Order: sequence, then C-alpha cells, then structure tokens
Amino acid sequence: MKLWHIAALVIAGLVVGELAPGRLTEPFRALTLYVFLPALVFEAAWSLDLSVMRRHWRPIVLLAVPGVAVTATVVAAIVHFAGGVDLASAIVIGAVLSATDPIAVVAVFRRLRVPRALATIVESESLLNDAVAIVLYRSVLAAIAAGAAAGSIGGVALSAVADSIGGLGIGVAIGAVAALVLRGQSGLWLQSAVTFAAAYLAYALTERIGFSGIFAVIACAVAIREIDRQDEDVVIAGGVERVWHVAGTSANVVLFFLIGAAVEVGDLATQWRAVLATLLAVFIARAILAYGLLAFAPRMERSWKTLVRLAGIRGALSLALALAVPGLVDRNRVIDAAFAVVIGSIVSSALTLDRRVTLLDLGDLSS
Repeated sequence: MKLWHIAALVIAGLVVGELAPGRLTEPFRALTLYVFLPALVFEAAWSLDLSVMRRHWRPIVLLAVPGVAVTATVVAAIVHFAGGVDLASAIVIGAVLSATDPIAVVAVFRRLRVPRALATIVESESLLNDAVAIVLYRSVLAAIAAGAAAGSIGGVALSAVADSIGGLGIGVAIGAVAALVLRGQSGLWLQSAVTFAAAYLAYALTERIGFSGIFAVIACAVAIREIDRQDEDVVIAGGVERVWHVAGTSANVVLFFLIGAAVEVGDLATQWRAVLATLLAVFIARAILAYGLLAFAPRMERSWKTLVRLAGIRGALSLALALAVPGLVDRNRVIDAAFAVVIGSIVSSALTLDRRVTLLDLGDLSS
C-alpha cells in the first residue's frame, strides 16, 4: 500500500464522516484496539530479523524507550506553554502522540530501496515504541487518577516495567507452544490458523492480565520465526507470510478509511491554537530524536538520521488511544490534537516521503 493510497482512504473517510458525523468513532476505537492491532503488529513483526536487531540494538532501544519519553515530554511542554492546554491534558497528548505508526512506515520501506539495517532500525522502533507508548499512556492516566503523588508515580513506573516484561514473557511462551504445534506440519491453512490463534491469544491473554499486549504479539511473532530458522522440524511455508500480508492490507484499508470517518473537522477549527502547537511540537520532537538522541548510536550517517526523522508518521493507534481517554482530562482537546497530527503526517508524507527517500544517499543497500 502506497502512502497516497492511505491518504485517499483517509480523505474518503473524511467525506463519509461529514455525512454521518460521529457514527463511526466508537467502532473505529474498538476495532483498532481489539481486532486490527494484533494482526497488524504480528504481520509487521513477522519480517523482523533478530540477528540484525541484535547488531543494531542501540539505536532501536534509544528510539523505542528514551525516544518515547523524550517525545512525550517535548510535546507536552510545547502544547502546554504554546498551545494553552492545561498540564494534565498536555501530558496525555504527549503520551498519545509518542509513538509512530509501524504500518505506514513498513509499507514505504518495503517498496523503496532502503539499507536492510536502516529498515530494521526504523521498523523495530515503530513496533516497539507502540508498545512502550501504550505502557506510558496507561501509566500517565493512572498517575493522574491517583493525584500524581510521588509514591503513586513510583508505583506506576514499576508497574509499567512489570507489564512490559510480563508481555514479553507470555508472548515468547505462546510463540514456543505454537512452534511446537507446527512441528512436522506443512499445510498452509493449518499453519496460518495456528499463527493467527497465537497472535490473538497472546494479545488477549496479556491484556486481560494487565500486561502489554503489543509486546506479547511482537515477542510471539519473533519467537515463531526464530524457531522456524533454527529447528529443521519447524518449516513455515512462504504462503503464511502472504496470508498475513493480505490480512494486514485488508485491515489497513478499513482502518485508514475509519480514521477519516472518525474525524470531526469542525472541532479542529475551534482548537486551532492547540492544533498548531501540537503539529509544531511533534516536528521538533522528531528532529530532537533523529539528530540529538541518535548521536549516542554508532555508525548512524546523517542521511540515516534524516530518514528516521521523516519516518515519524502517526496513525491509527494514536487516534484509538485518544478516543479511549476518560474524562479525567480535556478529552476533546486530546482527540482534536491527535486527529490533526495523524491527518497532517499522513497527507504530508504521501506528498513528499517517496521523493525525499529516493534523493537521500543511504549507502550500501545490503548493509
């Protein structure tokens, strides 16, 4: 799926949303968090190469962990002081917009000639920072609900770490069990069914317990692929990847249409100051990550850092999180800010990203 396809779907959704305002907002939130997200994350994680991730772990970790915190902090500060948004709502906006959209980024990198290592870095960041962002989002809401007392913040931080580790552990365990079921099995539809069951079980079980479902799905996908590579009795058919690709593409079509349909354009105009401040904040935060934070990562050329900056597209997860915000803060402002950034980043990337990537000197494509 090309970015202009995504933009066209969003615009079509905007038209429908104007004809039936608000009717598709709740279905969008529910479908994103409970139906499409596990499949989209699993499909994107399926192509990750653990050996490449190990070699380039430093930029991945920098972008996915402190990068999320830096983005959330910068966005919250600018939105509060320049956008006139109350502090609690600004902090929630920062958490909601702290993650990039793996689907849009992966779609671009699969079509364009990008070095393998760089593609792995950005795709891994896009997947992992979704998981970290959800943990941060939940932690922020819990801290606000608890009155942001020092003890409560410390407890929330420890809970966030536990949620992440718990999600990873359950995901690896379910992936290992799925691989065991697949030993000696070569049927395409059986293999596809087992991987789908593993992805949704990992997500549902960890979310029910209170752990990170996205971390679980990523760990599950990576575990199955690694066992496939190392155990000669587990041979995953190439058709399984194609089945997942079709599922992911279909989910994307529906999701990006629903993004547009869920937007209430009239509300954005009334919040123009906060919207402009949020757009500026996200741009500044991404530049800080690319040219500041990645200074601590070895062998990152400036052209690679530029591509990291360009890959800061926001998507369905940010909108779903915004729509799920409870009444603890100014919910409408959070939703308007998220909509503005998602629509702005998708449309601007559709118009410029392909051309700008082809103009960059990214070096050896096999590196």
